[in-house]
Amino acid sequence: MALDSCYNVFCKKYEKHEGKQFSISDADYVVFHSPYNKLVQKSFARLYYNDFLRNCSTVDGESREKLAPYAGLSSEESYQSRDLEKASQQVAKNLYETKVQPTTLIPKQVGNMYTASLYAALASVVHSRHETLAGQRIVMFSYGSGLTSTMFSFMINEGHHPFSLLNIANILDISKKLKARHVVPPEKFVEALKLMEHRYGARDFVTNQDTSLLSAGTYYLTHVDSKYRRFYDVKGDGVATAMSNGH
Repeated sequence: MALDSCYNVFCKKYEKHEGKQFSISDADYVVFHSPYNKLVQKSFARLYYNDFLRNCSTVDGESREKLAPYAGLSSEESYQSRDLEKASQQVAKNLYETKVQPTTLIPKQVGNMYTASLYAALASVVHSRHETLAGQRIVMFSYGSGLTSTMFSFMINEGHHPFSLLNIANILDISKKLKARHVVPPEKFVEALKLMEHRYGARDFVTNQDTSLLSAGTYYLTHVDSKYRRFYDVKGDGVATAMSNGH
């Protein structure tokens, strides 16, 4: 529902500004907040179904034929229809491969990062397509728990060093960072989750300040005082700088 609403408003704004109809084919890449990749596939297919309902000329005849049986569904019925979900993913598959697949590297490798997952997906595009990104339109969608969901787009411009796309991709160095991840057994993961649960909403505690797995420049929590104020250090080359909320 949030996706449909945002897309319809986005299309109206685009058409008012540009004087022509928008369809998902007009975007070079579509970037989604990615709790898990299956939802991204379903979301893109839903946008394609919306284009069909809006009678966009970019929806080809074969796709129209496959989606025609679902044209009369109410919004609620369309959300519940597994057949529509399957059909829309099928007809949108080729577009998904070109417009969405390049955005999925980091979300697939790292998992749900909540707000950060949208921008991790954007970083994935820069990583894999920086040589051809200049002049292309990227559409971004964040679920925002429904109430604050947002869709917007922008055009990519090539910048001068150090803001060139190539330099940004080099600084991101996604492949190296993914390879540098540390593998831990499931038991360690469970321990970390239990610790997070124990400290949720807690105060007046000091953290285990083991920074051996953190890279230089990483900020980490050192303690929370009795007034819930949070204090941080930043890992440097042997030097840590203390910081607190708002400083």
